[in-house]
Amino acid sequence: MRKLLLILTFNLFCCIIINSQQTIKFSKKSIIISSEVAKQAREFYSNIVPGNELVVSVLTKKEQKKFTNKEKINFSRVRVKKLATYYKDTLGVNTNNLLIQYNPFEDKRQKGNGHPLTGVTWTRDNFKKISNRNGVYQLVIIRAEKLVASGYINDTINGVIRTSFNKKYGTYLYGEYTRVYIPANSYDCDCEEIELELKEFFTPSEILLAGLTTTSGGKTLMTGGMIHIMSYCNGKEVPLKMGTKAEINFRTITKTYGIFYGKEKNGIIDWKRDNNIKTKLNPIEFDDEMEEQTGGLKIITDEFGWINCDAFVKDGPKTELLVDLEDLADDSTYFRLIFHDIKSVLPGYFTNDNKSKVVFKNIPEGKKTSLLIYKIINKTHIQWAIVNVETGKDKIISAFKYKKTTYDEFKKNTDEIW
Repeated sequence: MRKLLLILTFNLFCCIIINSQQTIKFSKKSIIISSEVAKQAREFYSNIVPGNELVVSVLTKKEQKKFTNKEKINFSRVRVKKLATYYKDTLGVNTNNLLIQYNPFEDKRQKGNGHPLTGVTWTRDNFKKISNRNGVYQLVIIRAEKLVASGYINDTINGVIRTSFNKKYGTYLYGEYTRVYIPANSYDCDCEEIELELKEFFTPSEILLAGLTTTSGGKTLMTGGMIHIMSYCNGKEVPLKMGTKAEINFRTITKTYGIFYGKEKNGIIDWKRDNNIKTKLNPIEFDDEMEEQTGGLKIITDEFGWINCDAFVKDGPKTELLVDLEDLADDSTYFRLIFHDIKSVLPGYFTNDNKSKVVFKNIPEGKKTSLLIYKIINKTHIQWAIVNVETGKDKIISAFKYKKTTYDEFKKNTDEIW
């Protein structure tokens, strides 16, 4: 029963591979990828639904009847090889999504026994391994599933902290959670005045409103907090001088994290760990002389940009969560999954063009989470819905109660999750 439910679930969201079959017609006893053959190949590929596959035959019914077995083997084998090369080199299809399979000739002495269709990734080495099989060769083309990250990055929504300073003397910059120290003579540029800009994202609401998430190459991270820091000379980004390092102190972090740098990729920030960066964890105390809180996680870095204090979530069973919408979403709608026991926010991905279905992939199983769907209406109000989800147990979510509130109420509710 559970297996049947899973099959129905994946069918509903077009997440299983569904195969159809087409025949590409070559000229009589030809192995050439002519303009007509190329046209058929392009049309067939463009009609494959993302996430599904197409089995391409290269022998017509007429050829199947008239060709000898030897001709069937030779023509189908060479045509398939050339067709695979065309898809790879001209249409840019990844070789992992091109499979060669063969349908063995029936052995009348062992009727009904036969052999299953055999598929291998299309590479020259793998092709050689099956190129002496007695059967008709076919090409299987898999159209990669189209996943588009929901929402967008809005890193200024929580405010920006700025300061200007003379590069001869350096400066301190204080945020709510972060203290930055730039030593004197840290820049090699024409400007005397340097502008330093800091944005902070530490609470669930700050991360959510900015459209940020915590994944590294698809793997789940738990965060201690993230920042975006940049320095500018006459409005242009300027790096620290070679050999110079800045000090960044994350003043509210009380345990050691790895340091990850982020780059925007496919609509989200993808985080990559820097194993060379130096960190030091100091006890949080109040300095009476300086009249400020000291301690936290300190890093020494020569690189600015997106910086995240993170750790990988312990590996274990993974699952998916599917969201089925009654009303269509749009590009400005966010889908996020927030974990209750770890500080992690995962992105949802649209799986179809009309944005009515969303998937969360490769998520830790057996976790208490909150699914948030929200859309920023204007500078003061937001429309959102929240559903409690146990990953692995809850497979499909389709019922939501939306409400329109101020940012303050949204922040109050979401910040209680951690």
